[in-house]
Amino acid sequence: MSKMDELKNKIRSTSSGSVHPELIDTSQDIKPKPNPKKKKFEETHTRDTVWIENDLKTKLDSQSVENGRGEKTRIINEALRLYFNSSN
Repeated sequence: MSKMDELKNKIRSTSSGSVHPELIDTSQDIKPKPNPKKKKFEETHTRDTVWIENDLKTKLDSQSVENGRGEKTRIINEALRLYFNSSN
């Protein structure tokens, strides 16, 4: 018997005795639900070009540097939401 066969037999003998058969529920085969795929940023957002007043652009740039990536997008989306919610 090769060393590999000995090793396989040793693993089989220790693993079968380490679990009590009563603890394994084989009455149901539960299949995990697939996780819904997270949509890509490009699927939920659209790129657009707009003109911004210089003083507002300066404030927007300084705010986004302080808070990191995606901050300009968050600020503009929040401002647009507030604008459209208040005009209704």
